[in-house]
Amino acid sequence: MSERFEIVFLGTGGPLPNADRCGAGHVVVAGDTNVLVDCGWGAARKLIPSGVTPSSIGTALFTHMHSDHITDVPDFLFLRWVTGATTPLRVYGPEGTQEMIDGFMMALRRDIGFRIAHHGDKLHPNGIKVEVEEIPATESRRQFLDIGALRFESFEVNHFPVVPALGFRATYDDRSVVLSGDTKMCDSLSAASRDVDMLVCEALNVPMLQGMIDSLRPNAPLQAGTLEDVPSYHISTPEIAELARDANVGEVVLTHVLPSVKNDSAAEEAFMKGMSDVYPGSIRMARDTQRIPVRKRDS
Repeated sequence: MSERFEIVFLGTGGPLPNADRCGAGHVVVAGDTNVLVDCGWGAARKLIPSGVTPSSIGTALFTHMHSDHITDVPDFLFLRWVTGATTPLRVYGPEGTQEMIDGFMMALRRDIGFRIAHHGDKLHPNGIKVEVEEIPATESRRQFLDIGALRFESFEVNHFPVVPALGFRATYDDRSVVLSGDTKMCDSLSAASRDVDMLVCEALNVPMLQGMIDSLRPNAPLQAGTLEDVPSYHISTPEIAELARDANVGEVVLTHVLPSVKNDSAAEEAFMKGMSDVYPGSIRMARDTQRIPVRKRDS
């Protein structure tokens, strides 16, 4: 019987507010190990509804320092602490991760002191501590973490001018999954995705985004103008389909969808329209709190 290996989707939206989709966040579940990957706005609050106890997470990974991937870190740290964490959180991410964690911990310093004064030894002092290791950005895959039989590799992606930005490949029980992070189409993502069982990929629907831009332009020209910059550093749905086909990917799961769509099958199908004409494998769009198992791809 296969070991449990699945992705829990905490937040599947982008930086713009959406009632159905929070900022980026996932949990990689491998047997009894839970690893958090990114923690954008609202993602931490989706842990318990997703069936993941915050204190069960001992390791967190970050792809890059955009706000919609990091702003729920303070909530996660406190949720982890008050649900019983007794060891420091281990954090891995690109250059800038230490600065991000230091900034949040400085902002929380007084709150931490108040809670210790109030609750005493009911909260373990190590449970709110964080240990950071920054990962070099390399075009080819680089192994940086083993947790038992769960292995993580990192690779640099192209999210310029966000430099560095990383994607991750996780392997467990003879199955593999790539988490793209935010990126445009690039050779490093294609190479890392070769023969992977599941590709969890951010996704941009260009016509839908253009429709949003056109609707905003008359009354919100600044917002429309900033959205016009979005396609320059995100991967489009046709490109994802081509990558998955050429890399022999077993299954594609879309997340960080731009623009965010409602939890509605018709809207999701419209977003993915045309992808199946290029890539013959399974394509789906994840929703917040959904658990999707990583299955061995057909040879």
